[in-house]
Amino acid sequence: MLSLVPVNTSYAQNEPETIEIFVISNGIHTDLVLPVKTHVTDWRTEIPLHHFKEADSTYKSIAFGWGDRKFYMETPEWSDLTLEVVLSAALWPTPSAMHVAYFPSKPAPSQHQKPVLLSVTQYKALVNYIRNSFQQRNGDVILIPGAGYTSNDNFYEGREKFFFPKSCNNWVNSGLKAAGVKTAFWAPLPFSIMRHLQ
Repeated sequence: MLSLVPVNTSYAQNEPETIEIFVISNGIHTDLVLPVKTHVTDWRTEIPLHHFKEADSTYKSIAFGWGDRKFYMETPEWSDLTLEVVLSAALWPTPSAMHVAYFPSKPAPSQHQKPVLLSVTQYKALVNYIRNSFQQRNGDVILIPGAGYTSNDNFYEGREKFFFPKSCNNWVNSGLKAAGVKTAFWAPLPFSIMRHLQ
């Protein structure tokens, strides 16, 4: 019921200068997809390309997700999901991780890939929200070695604990809130977010 309650209802995509981001969903998990480079930031200076086997300077988009570290590490495929991992993630606070993937192009708008236009001020707020979700050491993000699923994605140590009230989807929802986008009051499921991005 709380996911039906909207926040930032005055949001309108009518600024003279906008930056397009995407919210993408696989039906269970949502990610934020941003341009690799804008005049606000170049993510390659913060998430180095040399961490990735395949990504290069021509890649256009970068996806960010946040979630339970153990869940991410032990379930590269949904067939790998176990009851132990589910209960661990759901019933008590656990360490988190940031999942980052570079993509050659931006997503194509679809039911599961929703474009969102942000003003420069809103985009800066979202960038800061994402930055603050990474643990850092001496100003650098902390790579979790050998944990990526493919040659263009990786995992990094995340800040805060994962717990049911703050799930992977609530992390995305909170990012949209921080940017002033109309979204759900609380969003445990992808549908909770995507329904507000019509």
